[in-house]
Amino acid sequence: MTREQERTTNRNAIIAAATKRFLRDGIDKTTVAEIAEEALLSAMSVYRYFGNKQAIAVAVANHLLQEYLSEHRHRCAEAQKPNETGHEAFARIIRAYIETYEAHPEYVDFLQDIGYYSMREGLSYDLDYMQFGSIHVDHIDRPARLALSQGIKDGSIRSDIDLELVGLTLANLLTGGVSFRGLINEKQQAAIIRQTAEMIIYYTKEA
Repeated sequence: MTREQERTTNRNAIIAAATKRFLRDGIDKTTVAEIAEEALLSAMSVYRYFGNKQAIAVAVANHLLQEYLSEHRHRCAEAQKPNETGHEAFARIIRAYIETYEAHPEYVDFLQDIGYYSMREGLSYDLDYMQFGSIHVDHIDRPARLALSQGIKDGSIRSDIDLELVGLTLANLLTGGVSFRGLINEKQQAAIIRQTAEMIIYYTKEA
């Protein structure tokens, strides 16, 4: 194994170990020593690779987001049908995201945890997840944006839709209503997110 391969292997082991501990115990209750023990490395090695627990938390959050979005893309591909209109593609993309969200309540719990932790530690700009909070049109998730553009061209999506409103709604869907996690139960939260998705699908469709 080359030095670079060893570095990659050890970094991956630390992220995997931290992910397991954070999802199970929470970020604040997990120590670097526990992460090192889980990764079969010394605490000194963990600090050498990441510097501090804040950097580990950011790495885990960004890693989990990519896994989550990868599963979403897989669900989208499985549900794709030939000769879809733009609106049909948009609805498929949004519904696949909600299905992924409902399949991973532990990830939504983690998002709430990392949200509080990142605000306290000043890490928000380092989290890829937080970029979904922008309401600007350029930050609409790319597959959904492309489907909207296709739908406007083929006439299946209203030409007068408020793209900023759609962008804000998609941001809320992508973040999964995390801020409500402590206010309502999981079942109610899932119902609200799904209803919101169906509302934006209905709103964008050409009559």
